[in-house]
Amino acid sequence: MKKNFLKLIPIIVIIICTWFSIKYFYQKPNNGKKKSIHQQQSHRSKTDKKSKGTNKYGQKKKGQKTTAEILTPVDFPVELITQGTVKTKTSTTLNALVSGRIIHISPNFQDGAFFQKGEILAKLDPVDYASQIITAEASLARSQASLAKEEATAAQALRNWKDIGFDEKPNDLVLRKPQLREASANVAAQQASLDRAKRNLERTFIKAPFNGRVRNRIVGPGQSVGASTNLGEIYATDAAEIRLPLSSKQLEQITIDEQGDQKIPVTLTDAINSNNKAVWKATIEHVEGELDESSRELFVIAKIKDPFGIVTDSPPVRINQPLKATIIGNTLKGAYIIDRKYVYGADEIILIQDNAILRKKINIIWTTPDTVITQDPELEGKTMATSRLGFATNGSPVEIILPDDLLPDDLLPENPEVNKKDKDPSNKGKGTGRRNSHL
Repeated sequence: MKKNFLKLIPIIVIIICTWFSIKYFYQKPNNGKKKSIHQQQSHRSKTDKKSKGTNKYGQKKKGQKTTAEILTPVDFPVELITQGTVKTKTSTTLNALVSGRIIHISPNFQDGAFFQKGEILAKLDPVDYASQIITAEASLARSQASLAKEEATAAQALRNWKDIGFDEKPNDLVLRKPQLREASANVAAQQASLDRAKRNLERTFIKAPFNGRVRNRIVGPGQSVGASTNLGEIYATDAAEIRLPLSSKQLEQITIDEQGDQKIPVTLTDAINSNNKAVWKATIEHVEGELDESSRELFVIAKIKDPFGIVTDSPPVRINQPLKATIIGNTLKGAYIIDRKYVYGADEIILIQDNAILRKKINIIWTTPDTVITQDPELEGKTMATSRLGFATNGSPVEIILPDDLLPDDLLPENPEVNKKDKDPSNKGKGTGRRNSHL
């Protein structure tokens, strides 16, 4: 028993020493350095009251530095940006009107070649049609002789009627009027046959119906074609069209006459090659009468005159070429144009009123890639901050400066301690101690 008690003595000593150590640590006097919780709160309250509007050096606290501009209303012409593909205005297949064998193909009847209206693009063998003319001329001569004979017979019948002494008027049979009408009709029919034979001979020369260009040629020399054979596809070069979609928002900024009584200017540029600086002019003359079922867009048709630069010096445009279109829309009166980088969130700008921040929501009615446009009349003459502010709550003080005086750290709130170190000559060569940016 005594041995067991002796084994517990070291453990008891350790416990007693630990207890005294803890008691000494928590009851150590502060020698007047430690303040009560009440004293700390009172001191903090006094410090807050003293520092409100001033810094810890007693200097007047300055606001964030910013550049600014006066908002002035202007008239803003809306530009509608859209895109489309160039299509031919007039396109058709070239068909032969008579059958025959092709004996000649014009050098201008090749894929991509240009031709003029009335130019002979291909020739058919004319021998059979020349023979038809001779046959028709012979038939016409016989019918004309028969008509002359009937006219003479009718005149003789009228003289005989009078010589006999009949008092009544002779009837049509006596005067052979039915025979005269038949002979006259035969002459007209044979004349029509001759005219048709001449037209068929003329149709062996396949001519261009308009000034145009060949999209593709199907037939070749020596090939026999019928009256409905497709020889190739051609299209007119006097004008081209481009179909441009307009969204419902874009339609609010343009006035379109559904009857087509307008000519809205359009500027076209290359949509796929940014190095192509060519510009084409077009006009919207009519619109489609239906909205697209999937996109709810309305398509307008812009006309491009002389798309291949044949008559004018305009650069040629290719069919099926994608083009970016800029359409001149309505003019917004009394609009304010605000750079996007001055907009906070979705629709807020920072106004400066009495050297303090005033956050203002704006109604954005139109946007461009770099700006937003509003028509709020309350903005006239207001001052808007044009520097990005890191701390932009309502009522925060700001200081307006010139753009040339604005340094990167000037976008942040004033730090007198840092400024003092920067101005102290003894700090040259030492760290500037710049603040971390909040931007």
